[in-house]
Amino acid sequence: MSEPKKNAKMTVFKTDRHEDMAAMFFVTILVLSVLIYMAYIVPTIVLKAPMDGKMVAVTVQPEAQVKKGDLLYSLEIKEKKYVHDTLEEKLVVKEIRAKTNGKILSISAKPGDNVKKDKNEILVLKHEKGTLP
Repeated sequence: MSEPKKNAKMTVFKTDRHEDMAAMFFVTILVLSVLIYMAYIVPTIVLKAPMDGKMVAVTVQPEAQVKKGDLLYSLEIKEKKYVHDTLEEKLVVKEIRAKTNGKILSISAKPGDNVKKDKNEILVLKHEKGTLP
């Protein structure tokens, strides 16, 4: 294998810098387009079960206004973790809160329902224009 020359300079062509700048500009435009689409064009958000479990409580009603951080529903899940090389399961109640301001349009689940991750629709939320869901 040949040794690299000492005092040899690497050249960076101007076209490489322009291609990098063009790529960054394109990515910026793409990200901004997606964010604007989500904030202003998407009218409603369908909240599905984030994990398998059982509905414990639904704390909102249809047509109710919710604010960011308000409790929407509670879900009982099995939490699994390894302790000393053995798998332990315990039931945990997970509270799901609103991530944006909005209005509840409909609620499909009720306490006692078993739900599957990304399969069961829990509720539909119309988010406030200009906020990201």
